[in-house]
Amino acid sequence: MSLFKKRAASQGPDEGVVAFWEWWTAEGRSLAERSIDGRISSDTLAEEMTGRVRSLGELGWEVAAGETSEHVLVITAEGDPEGRAVARRVVLAAPDADATWSYVDSRPPVLDPESVVLSAVGAMDVDLARVQVTARMNAGRLDVQLHHPAFADLPEDGRIQVTFLALDAALGEVDTELWLGEVTPIEFPPLDGFGLTALRSVVHDLKRQRVDQDGQTGWVMLRGETRQGPLVAMARSPLHALTAPNLDTYVSVTLPFSQRTDDGLPDEGSLEPLRDFEARLESELGTSGQVVAHLSNAGTRTLHVYVDSTAGVLPRVKALAKSWDQGRASVHDMYDPGWRAVEHLRG
Repeated sequence: MSLFKKRAASQGPDEGVVAFWEWWTAEGRSLAERSIDGRISSDTLAEEMTGRVRSLGELGWEVAAGETSEHVLVITAEGDPEGRAVARRVVLAAPDADATWSYVDSRPPVLDPESVVLSAVGAMDVDLARVQVTARMNAGRLDVQLHHPAFADLPEDGRIQVTFLALDAALGEVDTELWLGEVTPIEFPPLDGFGLTALRSVVHDLKRQRVDQDGQTGWVMLRGETRQGPLVAMARSPLHALTAPNLDTYVSVTLPFSQRTDDGLPDEGSLEPLRDFEARLESELGTSGQVVAHLSNAGTRTLHVYVDSTAGVLPRVKALAKSWDQGRASVHDMYDPGWRAVEHLRG
């Protein structure tokens, strides 16, 4: 069973989310601050917050030091794709950030990951200052090997635990998943290894190449051959649900085009109408959806779209598709919070 059901069009957060933030503003924020400075027990905060957050879905929470504020409240889905949509909607409805509090839906990186000591991992403490990593580019992501001297005394599951705790501390939950590919704990130190702070710099350099100043992802071109002729696609990169976790429903819009080249791709007579249709579709979606890829092959173009299932935009997409005049357009949708429908288009 999914964590939440699709509901009718909504222009704002549901009643449970509104109630949570009203409680936070009236009581929760003060409760958290009194827990942080020791005026009340942390158990008191934990009991109240856990009940409030769990009323919203299968979500976790924590309070951490912020980069742009003194504290940050993290509402997290603990890596679950279905819960990420819920967590993102909760955070989108949060009060405006200020100097004291900000709000995020994934665990942020630690300010100084090499100052962290993991306690009681395999009955020992693990100092992250002693981590050594290597990183190699592979298809737009970094394959990482990570070593710690404690690995000699840890079983495989303990090594894996330390590896991902270290990476999350250095990069945060999102960057670890978006920018790292294969992650491998290794028993022996690498010859060209470097620390977690340096790894953070490498990942930030990669992000600057792939994401603009407004946080918008770039595009990559993909080409292939099929029995019906050549295939050309453009896809966002990185193409991952974490870039917009509230967009939990996949929609394919297939447009046959009449003006084509000999190999089945659109020529100028269809190319401009296709571009115009995509622009109108993006306008209809607004912040409630986005075109993440389009693919042309054998006289058809398929737009791969993700939308927020609670925003009521699907009828508008279907209405727009009926306006296409170079053949009969088709629209299909399915619930897909993990963006599995477009995995084959990830560059």
